Amino acid sequence: MNAIGQKVLEETVIKMVLDFYRPLLGKGGRTKLAEAVKAQIGSEAEEFVAARKRSQRELNKISKTINNLLDNITSANREFVDRRLGELKQQKHQLEARLEELDRLSLSRDEINSIVSDSMKFLAGLEFVLREGVPQEKLVALRQCVEKISVDKPKGKIKLATYLVPVGNLQATRAATASI
Repeated sequence: MNAIGQKVLEETVIKMVLDFYRPLLGKGGRTKLAEAVKAQIGSEAEEFVAARKRSQRELNKISKTINNLLDNITSANREFVDRRLGELKQQKHQLEARLEELDRLSLSRDEINSIVSDSMKFLAGLEFVLREGVPQEKLVALRQCVEKISVDKPKGKIKLATYLVPVGNLQATRAATASI
């Protein structure tokens, strides 16, 4: 039979996982992790803040225009003002909906921070769990880190698809290969 020993396989996988996440535990690791989370969530906090400010300015401008129209309404311009008020109210509703959407998206910032914090806690204890934990703990930890493992015994290679972020159900992975 052409099997790989359990101990050799486990040690190789554990080493690959720890090597993969080690840079995140060093200097600038939290920033790298946050960037990976942001890239996967697809949000940049600065863009949301700028978009929200633009939308709020536009909403304020429309509100001022509506107030000016209402202050200057006469019987001669009533039809024009009514038409213009309808247009402005529609724009105002669109901007309010946009602001609500931006507020919901900005909640992603809190989610990003939460995912990063959870991931850093997880990674801080990962080596201990993988080296000293009971088999069930190791299995749970590895499932959070590894999407799939491919073993090519004839070539003596193991290929690991490792999650870029081990917490938060983010699916992006990076493959690595090691010799066994």
